[in-house]
Amino acid sequence: MHALGLFVAQLRTATTDAERQRLVENIDAAVAMMNELFKALLDISRLDAGALTPNITEFPLERLFERVRTTFVGPAKDAGLDFRVVPTEAWVRSDFVLLEQILLNLVSNAVRYAARGGVLIGARKRGRDLRIEIWDTGPGIPDDQREKIFSEFYRGDDPRHDRRELGGGLGLGLAIVDRMCRLLHHRIELSSDVGHGSRFSVIVPMAAAPARPAEPPPLAVGALNLAAEKFIVVIDDDALALDGMGGLLRSWGCVAARSAAEALLDLAEAEGPPDLVISDFHLSDQRTGIEAIEQLRAAFGAAIPAFLISGDIGPALLQQAQHGGYHLLHKPVDPMQLRTMLNRLLKRRGAVDAGR
Repeated sequence: MHALGLFVAQLRTATTDAERQRLVENIDAAVAMMNELFKALLDISRLDAGALTPNITEFPLERLFERVRTTFVGPAKDAGLDFRVVPTEAWVRSDFVLLEQILLNLVSNAVRYAARGGVLIGARKRGRDLRIEIWDTGPGIPDDQREKIFSEFYRGDDPRHDRRELGGGLGLGLAIVDRMCRLLHHRIELSSDVGHGSRFSVIVPMAAAPARPAEPPPLAVGALNLAAEKFIVVIDDDALALDGMGGLLRSWGCVAARSAAEALLDLAEAEGPPDLVISDFHLSDQRTGIEAIEQLRAAFGAAIPAFLISGDIGPALLQQAQHGGYHLLHKPVDPMQLRTMLNRLLKRRGAVDAGR
């Protein structure tokens, strides 16, 4: 926030295109770091609130390894590192999304701290379990720091001295890894030789591979097929946020966005209910977005698809949204994440309508 304010002040007085471009790039980098911090804090808040319920399935570990390989082969090459992922035929029993987040955080740290040499990812059997190992040739971790590295905001010395690289080095990655491993009952182990490198290991239960390997489901990418001419109501008492959301939705071909005070009046003459409602959680007069959504649903007698957005990452809000069955996106909302949520709910609405 400190850097962002300084860059914006400079942008107001910039006189050349080159200077403005440099400042815009720095502003973009500062915003990216803020978003990374908010996302990490949100992950920790969800874990501490008990708002994450693991979805345990059996899947081939190679599918997860391939995603790790795709994510880091480019950054590792740019850093001059040898990056290897050893293929595996093993199947494991875990939550795919949470285990992926664990490995992404561990590999991100390995690539960041290995100023030279390389990073190796592989797996080996350990009785009925599988030991997933991430090796790096970084500076290693002294004995007196091995407990501290799993604390919030603890960072070792970054050999590149640039926190904008490879996710920012916020000091939250290993705190999240520790919480997720405890949630999944996966043990995490550390072996390190100062001056030579480290090895993080995550021990997960093995699963038997099916006789006929199952086709992996299509990877979830940001859906970009948002149907045009959808009537979406946006409820937010922040005029700036409302204007920004409305403009983005209109750029995607949606018909309209309305404020909380105008929503019912605007819809009074409509032929039917809106296709979807997006509401901020904390509204004026101590009202909540859940109350506003329920009011619209009652007015039309229809289960209108809806979800909440909020800048509040407190455990109480997470639990309240979960209890009410509402999806919750946290500000600042990434446009791709927003579009994916819109597609998911509108597609579900279309399937329900088609089944009537």
